[in-house]
Amino acid sequence: MSHTLKLATLFMCLYFAAAAAYAEEKCSLQSFAGTYVAHEKGSTTIIDLFSIGVVSPAPGAPATPPAWIAPGLVPFVNVSQVTFTPEGVGEGYFWIWAGSVAATLDPIPVHITITQMNEDCTGKWQYTLPNGATIEERFILFDNGREYRTVPTILGRPGIPTLAWIGTGHRISQGSAPVTSCGPQTAHGRYLLACENLVRSGLYPQMAVADTFLLQSYIAMSGDYTGMLYEKFGASSIELPVNGTMTVNPDCSLNDTLNIPGISSTVILKGAFFNEGKDYYAMGILNPNRLPNDQNIKFSFCQGTRTGQ
Repeated sequence: MSHTLKLATLFMCLYFAAAAAYAEEKCSLQSFAGTYVAHEKGSTTIIDLFSIGVVSPAPGAPATPPAWIAPGLVPFVNVSQVTFTPEGVGEGYFWIWAGSVAATLDPIPVHITITQMNEDCTGKWQYTLPNGATIEERFILFDNGREYRTVPTILGRPGIPTLAWIGTGHRISQGSAPVTSCGPQTAHGRYLLACENLVRSGLYPQMAVADTFLLQSYIAMSGDYTGMLYEKFGASSIELPVNGTMTVNPDCSLNDTLNIPGISSTVILKGAFFNEGKDYYAMGILNPNRLPNDQNIKFSFCQGTRTGQ
């Protein structure tokens, strides 16, 4: 047998051995043990979330419908951080946005139970919302447990049966021990933040105004930053300098105060980092200290990416 043929045979054997090993890779509850940062994003048909008890109006707020009077779908998104044990139990919290639901900066606790874990890395989990609604999701785990995707299968009453989403999770640590590895060094460098918003206009409080913006900034080790905001608000295009302070907690959760002096506004963002500080998800509220019935309050979903040091 020639030398070339021997090498070709060796490479083929290695290839099939690797393929066989990959095919035999099996998942278990141990594969899910770790802490994950995730977001779920989707939509539902217009529905009164207050009446079914998903959320409650802020104290003193008028009893207005949480969804705007308009045809179409109401957007839904949440950001979460959950730690799973090797026994298949997850403990954590999330922030949520559904249409114009009265937003809060307080995280909502969640307890998740993995009810099915298959060797092919698919399975199901369940959790119950504070209003008593039981949610079941199908998950697919991949990349040796580093990521997962979910889709809802059951949304029990008084949940929202028309709600649909795709969830995306990223593991930030293995094992069930608390995460303590993050801090000021996590969010240091140049970041690009992309946010999607819906706003209630002061002139037309029952109408939705689409709003998106990009924020390019440099975050110092102290957490202070300056940058430029490029925004599309309704029919208007806006460019404004901004400043703020980013605080990263040991568990990789974040608190961000974004000041926009040109319009005398402040956005408070809360979320969590993943991918060793290269990325983060966050939810935000504009001017949270104004009166509860301020029609300019908006809730945002943002994704941040480090673009350089």
